Amino acid sequence: MKTILYYFSGTGNTLMLARLLTKELGDTEIINIVSVKESDKIPEADAVGILFPVYALGLPKIMQNFVNKKLQIADNTYVFSLTNFAGAGGAAASKQLKNLLAVNGIKLNARFWVPMPSNYIPFGGAEGQGKQNKRFLSAANKINKITEIINKRPGNYFYRRNRIPLFIANIFHNFFIKKCGKAAQKFYANDKCSSNEICAKICPTNNIKFIEGRPVWGNNCEQCMACLQWCPTAAIQIGGVPENRTRYHNPGIEIEDLLKDMQR
Repeated sequence: MKTILYYFSGTGNTLMLARLLTKELGDTEIINIVSVKESDKIPEADAVGILFPVYALGLPKIMQNFVNKKLQIADNTYVFSLTNFAGAGGAAASKQLKNLLAVNGIKLNARFWVPMPSNYIPFGGAEGQGKQNKRFLSAANKINKITEIINKRPGNYFYRRNRIPLFIANIFHNFFIKKCGKAAQKFYANDKCSSNEICAKICPTNNIKFIEGRPVWGNNCEQCMACLQWCPTAAIQIGGVPENRTRYHNPGIEIEDLLKDMQR
């Protein structure tokens, strides 16, 4: 029985979870949503998983667009979601996804979420290695339990109930989405910039261009922090955020892994 995992990941946490699921589920294909085109044919699968990080209590904008414009799922396919978060939980985000899928005639059969280390540097630098390791171990244990549930194919499974009312989460999330574009204008590169263009390559929305050897940000930002966190010289900064905050990307994922999966 084949499973397809569609994922979005800025700094590797979601890809790590996808790989853990793959080990447990067996015949599984992992697809970065950045690589999917509207003209792609519906891939054959018995189950489809939708994996993404929680941004401001909700779905990343890029995942919303993917579900609305590119996601194709055959009838009678088992569909589940797996979200990850560092602060507030993933219940509201998965409920948003459920409603969005329903508009497109797709039923979300099961929803799961797993805590992972934060990559949102405006809220602070990376957690200590000890705390990160505890989260990774906990995530692996949760994936084992989640896999057991997925294999049983429950028709309407919720990992936990919503702790934050959906209407409150929607207000907060909508405000965040509206500010994403303008927030990109706070990014800049300091004198450590080596013009390696890694930030432009890893940006999932092609929002970074190089002009005279320096990165320039457009208005189509996801706030995924991939450009900042993967910069090998720590040159990328955000206005108003201390430059010395510790960077983070998932230690089990290489930037080449993400770039290969993106393949626009």
